[in-house]
Amino acid sequence: MNKLEANVSLFVITFFAAIQYVFLKNIPSSVSHFAYLSITNLIGFILIFIVFFGELFRLDRKQIGQSFLLSLELFGYNIFMLMGSTEVDTTVSACVLSAYFIFIPIYSYLLFKQKPTKNTITALCVVTFGLFVFTGLNVGGLMDIHVLFLWIGDLFFAAYILTTERLTVKSNPSILAMGQLFFNFIFAFAAWIGQSLYRGESMEIPNAPEFWGSVLFICFFIRGLYGVIQIYAQRYVSAFNTSLIFSTEILMTIIMSPILSRIFDTEKESITVFKVIGGILIVAGILIADPSFNDYVSRRFSHAK
Repeated sequence: MNKLEANVSLFVITFFAAIQYVFLKNIPSSVSHFAYLSITNLIGFILIFIVFFGELFRLDRKQIGQSFLLSLELFGYNIFMLMGSTEVDTTVSACVLSAYFIFIPIYSYLLFKQKPTKNTITALCVVTFGLFVFTGLNVGGLMDIHVLFLWIGDLFFAAYILTTERLTVKSNPSILAMGQLFFNFIFAFAAWIGQSLYRGESMEIPNAPEFWGSVLFICFFIRGLYGVIQIYAQRYVSAFNTSLIFSTEILMTIIMSPILSRIFDTEKESITVFKVIGGILIVAGILIADPSFNDYVSRRFSHAK
């Protein structure tokens, strides 16, 4: 995989991420989030295990520890993403979850003493304002309890992106992909058992067709395809550039939402002018922060002169 293929691959999985929220809404409220994560991570692990079985002969303790760390970050993200996205509009979920970019410069400074540039600070302001516009200039919209769950998910995902960038350079991406799915299954299954014992409920699995349709989509395109491609691609694409590509999820969601509502006969979301402008501002903010984009603009202006 080269840099161009890595960028194209990230755009492809961003498309699948953009439409996953429609499927997540098919999860009945009675189904435990831990149960859902257990099932999807187990099936996802089996799929990747079948494809990359031979890579396990290169397994070592260091990669087990790295997989464990990635799993903790991804497990936290998935839990809060599910808690928030199943109760808010698809476009709002995509918008807030794409804003994890805000926390990357903060983490970089706190953990690695990398001071944010002027462009980064400007971008943070633009992204924040874009979120405000996206909610229809409603501050309360960003403070809804389910939206707050999505913000917490952003904290986990920002950490996951930075960790992935640093680990994939010297580690085997296939092993990391399998490892994080395996540990996520263990975490979710243990939490599911604990939750069932605490509530005095049986660990039943729903048999509704729409539930399993959601499970299959997440297993193949998010747990499997998304997980492997992201880890491979981030060997060639920086965390900032990855954020730039993932930010287009907002626009993809806005475009696909009316189409998917017809296909799956779900309630059609209203795409307002505020949502479109807010989404564009968020993408613009991430463009401002991206070093390679700024270098490209500078070269274009210098040639024009």
